[in-house]
Amino acid sequence: MKKNNGNDSVKNNCNKSLNNQTKNDSLNKGFKNPRYVKDEEAIIKTIFESIPKESQITTARFEGPNIALYTKNPRFSLTELTYYLSSLSKTLKKRFIVRTDQSIRLQEDETRSIVSKILPRDVIVSAVFCDDATGEVILEVNKPESVISETIINIAQSTGWITHLRRSPHIPSMSINNIHTVLKSSSKERTNFFRELGKRVFREPLIKKGDENVESENLLERASVIDKQSKTWNNKEVYIFCLGGVKQVGRSCFIVVTSESKIMLDCGINPGENNAIDAYPRIDWFDFKLEDLDAIIISHAHIDHQGFLPTLFKYGYDGPVYCTEPTLPLMNLLQSDSVKIAQNNGVYCPYEVRDINEIIKHCITLPYGKPTDISPDITITLNNAGHIMGSATVHINISGAHNILYSGDYKYAKTQLLDSAVSNYPRVETLITESTYGASSDIMPDQGIVYNSFTETINKTLTSGGKVLIPVPAVGRAQEIMLVLDKEMKDGRLIESPIYIEGMISEASAIHMSYAHYLGQDVRRSVSHGINPFQSEYFTVVNGWGKRDEVLKDQNPAIIMATSGMLEGGPSVEYFKEIATKENNKMIFVSYQINGTLGRRMLDGNTNEVSMMDKNGKVKVIPLKCKTQKIDGFSGHSDFNQILSFVSRIKPKRVLVNHGERSKSENTASTIYNKLGIRSSVPDNREILKLR
Repeated sequence: MKKNNGNDSVKNNCNKSLNNQTKNDSLNKGFKNPRYVKDEEAIIKTIFESIPKESQITTARFEGPNIALYTKNPRFSLTELTYYLSSLSKTLKKRFIVRTDQSIRLQEDETRSIVSKILPRDVIVSAVFCDDATGEVILEVNKPESVISETIINIAQSTGWITHLRRSPHIPSMSINNIHTVLKSSSKERTNFFRELGKRVFREPLIKKGDENVESENLLERASVIDKQSKTWNNKEVYIFCLGGVKQVGRSCFIVVTSESKIMLDCGINPGENNAIDAYPRIDWFDFKLEDLDAIIISHAHIDHQGFLPTLFKYGYDGPVYCTEPTLPLMNLLQSDSVKIAQNNGVYCPYEVRDINEIIKHCITLPYGKPTDISPDITITLNNAGHIMGSATVHINISGAHNILYSGDYKYAKTQLLDSAVSNYPRVETLITESTYGASSDIMPDQGIVYNSFTETINKTLTSGGKVLIPVPAVGRAQEIMLVLDKEMKDGRLIESPIYIEGMISEASAIHMSYAHYLGQDVRRSVSHGINPFQSEYFTVVNGWGKRDEVLKDQNPAIIMATSGMLEGGPSVEYFKEIATKENNKMIFVSYQINGTLGRRMLDGNTNEVSMMDKNGKVKVIPLKCKTQKIDGFSGHSDFNQILSFVSRIKPKRVLVNHGERSKSENTASTIYNKLGIRSSVPDNREILKLR
């Protein structure tokens, strides 16, 4: 997962920091809820009195962020009952989900047989997954857009399973298959988890409305009050703890604390750091137990936003993780790869595969735009951030008293792959915005200029008989570059040559196809017409050392796309060892390079040679003779003008700037204040801010 000169030191620092704040009692598994829960029986009684008997609801209970209704009449419950539930939801201020009673659910094989008969003839099922914990069946089909709502209802009535459709990818996704395997083997565990979580989400508030101040030593301990001398907590106060990701790019992590709740926003690592104290979020500094967290929200799948998440489960966290639907398999892919790289390179990884699987068991995926209660006083809504597939801005509503918008990484412009970030929010008091490209000079050129520059530099290298290496992150930039290369070559602007693809790109692209409805409008339209944008006559997938050696030994010009994007591991490093030694070759960087990574050192021109291990285990000095170039404009981050446009559109009362090198964050904050007149600041790591 990380390079370092002392694996034991990194391991000890990581263990020490978590042990200091979890104590021995938090190492015990079990998402327990010691607090009193609101009168569930009274709520359930109201529900049964308000809905018609035709719905045949057998059970109603708190489950996760919803009240789950179990029915023996799916047709009625999925049609007429929705009217009654809409009214009830407004009255009780709760959200409902309809599940089928377990007694009417058919076996998976029988369900598959019936489904194939009900679906239209041109709809082919490639996979069926029945989830006992939710009563849902996931169908992977070639044409999900051809399945109408009446068909969904017929399947539920005939099989006892409520259907969710997903597009069949061009190749089976190992990540999605692994998720299904873990979910199936843990159905009873997850059923109990949803039940306990429901009690926690809908628990009796610790501070009731009308109480201005509450004196409670236990409350103070739980809430980590800043002024412990006062021993009072105002029920409208909101604090944010900055544990990473400010005045730097990497290890994003914040904790929002109210009188009722603690929620964590992202939990990433810094891949450019070797020392654990600088690489991981400063959770050791925040004096709390992991079991006190009400929820963790992951904005997107990149390692610098979720790479430390499995470690929290390793050390006792047993609560919910909220993210968008495609973020879960993309996270699983990148986390599993981190373990694999660590094992192959003999370096320390702070978690294991079993910890990754715990995330799957505790993950609650949400679609864009769906308000979701995650604690007694907090409702979140995820919306498209335009950064990578499934990336989300997180709108946090705290009992109507304060609204926070956490931007995560966002692109406030349309790209080949994705639509622009959503900026329509009726109320935001505090905006936490990224500033990766926050310098005044960080202005991205127009898309046409970017494509021309990209094509011209590749053509020049190919014409000279050289090879082009494009290190790419597997998720996001890889798919964007694939679309651009294919289009430029088909339109005759780019010289025809083989495009070799290696690493996790193919697996990530398969996940993109499964969740194609999260992609941009133009791509979605192509996919609905049967076009796979991630397959091309020009693409050749490389698997293994032998094929890689053939690519490198071939004297013909070629384009190579390989992971990782910062040359910190994976096949791009192996290609680098050969590409870097020849003057007619070129490396083109299309994504942000974090300080400390080999990619950043290459761009900065700070080194003329690099010592690396060859495939025989011997140290080899690599002379850097090839040309390098950074193509601006492909980034999934907003440039300086786009950041200002986004902030001016949101119109917050206050802005906190994060996720940027110090000078860029400070420039963004000062410009927001000077040009937009909005109070803004750049916090420090380990700083506490009172938002209200």
